[in-house]
Amino acid sequence: MSSAHRRWVLCLALVLPLLALAEAKLSGTPTAGFTGRGPGGFTLEGTTHELRLQDDGTILRITVPLGQLTTGIALRDRHMREKYLEVAKFPELVLEVPWATVKLPSDGQQLEGSGTGKVTLHGQTKDVPIRYAVQRAGSAYQVTGHAAINLKDFGVEVPSYFGVTVQPDIDARATFTADRP
Repeated sequence: MSSAHRRWVLCLALVLPLLALAEAKLSGTPTAGFTGRGPGGFTLEGTTHELRLQDDGTILRITVPLGQLTTGIALRDRHMREKYLEVAKFPELVLEVPWATVKLPSDGQQLEGSGTGKVTLHGQTKDVPIRYAVQRAGSAYQVTGHAAINLKDFGVEVPSYFGVTVQPDIDARATFTADRP
């Protein structure tokens, strides 16, 4: 076998597993959200079921529209969208994860990993640490991921209401199932 042929075979062996997910489609109900903490054990949770995946074969892009993010209290949701996240100007959070940092499990297996992704929030893009778990069942990949985000790093005013201030470090998360066609 020529060296050019060996390189081609090696390239295919590395790329084919990723191409399987390049055509992945979301199934079920995805969930994205955040957890913030404040004084006295106060916890702030926000969730949405809106999430989109894009994949160019090199980068997996997870986009979370922020307009439907809810915390369970309508006034707090309005303040979060209008005052802090400024959703009219910055409607999405985007996480870009290089495929080179992701390990995919064999059928019936689960793998966990960590790395760095690029988050774009509030018009600013920063590298952030990420953690993920991927479980495979046939053609379905169940993914759970977390990104540690400091709101100040993205120019987001730290939420405060009646003296209760959320800490700037939050845990952003997403859970979804992607199926191969």
